Amino acid sequence: MAHPDPEIAHGERYDQADIEALFDTGFGYRVSGINVRNDENGDRYVLLFAREEGPYDDDVSAGTFTYVGEGLPDKGDQSPESLGNAALIEAEREPVPIYFFYTAGDEPGWEYRGQVSVVGHEMVADPDGDREVLEFEMRHVDGPGTETGVDEPAAPAPPFEAGDTTGRTVTQTRAGVRVSASFKQSVYDRFDGRCAVTEIDHRSLLTVSHVLPRSDRPDIAEDPGNALLLNWTHHFAFDAALWTFDEAGRLWVHPEYDPDDRWMRESLRARHGERLDRLRGAGVTDEYLARRNESLDWWPPN
Repeated sequence: MAHPDPEIAHGERYDQADIEALFDTGFGYRVSGINVRNDENGDRYVLLFAREEGPYDDDVSAGTFTYVGEGLPDKGDQSPESLGNAALIEAEREPVPIYFFYTAGDEPGWEYRGQVSVVGHEMVADPDGDREVLEFEMRHVDGPGTETGVDEPAAPAPPFEAGDTTGRTVTQTRAGVRVSASFKQSVYDRFDGRCAVTEIDHRSLLTVSHVLPRSDRPDIAEDPGNALLLNWTHHFAFDAALWTFDEAGRLWVHPEYDPDDRWMRESLRARHGERLDRLRGAGVTDEYLARRNESLDWWPPN
């Protein structure tokens, strides 16, 4: 899908009238939240806005970031069926252009941060525990903070046509525990912005991982001794119990995990039993690590 307006520029600030003119649309009294629109060809796009001190606790750093869905506190739990939230959920499966604008403090207008895509979503308790909110994981797909230079999300793959092609659309949400942006940043700082297992240092490819799942232990979700910094692939492998490490920083791999992928084989399987300085100095609490490892059906390792 072509941009509704190709003249919009990264890093430039626009007021409400500018944005309305650029996209040939209107917002009424004020700009806010998730705005679902259709271009002259009937194709959908989304204008997404975040305010530093707005009603939502968004973390809009470069690369991958968090965006809280629409639905104010006095309205109770947020709903995945509201127009804006439903549009973002649908964009996980069928990407559309999402134009992201941000403003901080008393700065005038809105800074254009580029196009973003929806990586995932979950229903979590808000920081006060009074209601449930939708937390979207977003990723920048063009402009500063990315390396791909992609102008827009890739078109979805054509449907599978053999036999019965009718699909079943299911939207799943789950309760969760979110951690603050300041805690996430403290973990990045502690690991010097590098994965504890590999040398990956691009922020959009990294995530804060928990030794004991935050959903099981919300009381230590922001305990530095329960967190480490990993790239997304090794994070998923860690959560799937395909590997772990011990108090001495030795990396151990599930005995049945023998990947064909060269990178995973060299970064995990070939290092089985190897002591890694970054894991040894990770500052993970021995008690938490021992509890995790005791829960693994393949522990102790051979």
